[in-house]
Amino acid sequence: MNAQVGEDVKNIQELLSKKEYQAVYDQYASVLQDMLFVQSSEEWLDFIQREGTLEEEPLRLYLSAWRGLCLLLGCYEGEATRKVLDWLKDRIPGELLEKLSGLAPIVIDVDELGGLAPIVIDVDELGGTLEKQIAPYQDALTQAGFSFHIDFEDIYCAGAYFLSVGMQ
Repeated sequence: MNAQVGEDVKNIQELLSKKEYQAVYDQYASVLQDMLFVQSSEEWLDFIQREGTLEEEPLRLYLSAWRGLCLLLGCYEGEATRKVLDWLKDRIPGELLEKLSGLAPIVIDVDELGGLAPIVIDVDELGGTLEKQIAPYQDALTQAGFSFHIDFEDIYCAGAYFLSVGMQ
C-alpha cells in the first residue's frame, strides 16, 4: 500500500513483540477503536493479552484509512453518499466530482431520482452491499480513467469496507 502504512505496521509489530501494549494504544488509539471497538486502554489491554497479536491485513487496511489513503465504511453505514463524495474531493478532478455529485441526489425522493441512486450501505438489505451500491459510480469513473477499489474486512467486526480510488 503505502510506505508510511508499512512503517506503522512494523512499529506496531515491534511494540507488540516487546509487550509494549500501552505504547501501541497511545500511538494508535483511534485505529484500534475503529478496528476493535475498544474504547479505553483497559479494553485494549484485555483484548491484546487475550489474543496476543493483530492480523496484519486488517491492520494495514485500518491504518490506510487512518492515513487517509482509503475511506472506511461500515457494513451498516446507512446513507453514505455525501461521505463518499466528500472523500473524493481531493482525489479526482473537480469536473468528474461534479458529474458524480450530479448523479447522486442526496435527498431521496422517488420523483427526483433522475440520476444514480444514493449509496446506502446495509448488508442486511437486498442490494445493500457497497459493491452493488458503487457500480454505477464505477462506470462513470472508468470512463474518465479512474477506478474504485474495494477491500472488505470482517475479522474484527461485522464487516467494514475500505474504498480507494486510483488511475486505471
